[in-house]
Amino acid sequence: MGWRSTEKYMKIRKASKADKENIANLHIASIRQLCRNHYTRKQLNAWTSVLTPSIYDQALEKKVVLVAYDSQQDLLGLGILDIENSEISAIYINPDTAGKGIGAKLLNELEMTARNSKIFRITVHSTLNAKSFYMNHGYIAQELALHSLPNGSKLECVRMIKDLSTDAEQRH
Repeated sequence: MGWRSTEKYMKIRKASKADKENIANLHIASIRQLCRNHYTRKQLNAWTSVLTPSIYDQALEKKVVLVAYDSQQDLLGLGILDIENSEISAIYINPDTAGKGIGAKLLNELEMTARNSKIFRITVHSTLNAKSFYMNHGYIAQELALHSLPNGSKLECVRMIKDLSTDAEQRH
């Protein structure tokens, strides 16, 4: 069966407050597994220590939060779009299903939502491990930056941009 069975049963929907615990668990697992070769253990611990379910309250109220899920309703991925700041805030994938197109589908949904909101230039502050993912989807690296966590820790990331106005023509 392979990855096609996962893709066949994957759906994307808007997240709800009932998803917060599962979102936190997925987010932590994704960081611990997929980012471990790019950040120190101390950085990973500082990063994941702030990811309690309540940290998603503001995102659920003010941002577009999407989750990808399978036929058993298990979360496969998370995507967050900050329309006010024209920024993709996050895409994190269940490490067991990474590399199977889930992140690409979430990214496409977030970009479509951005276009529908009249956003034609979008920014992402990519983790170091996800830089090539975004580059493969048309994002251009601008500069290394530091992302500040709520606990004061700082993580190196890559600020990237994409022009969605020309990309929309290529997709349709």
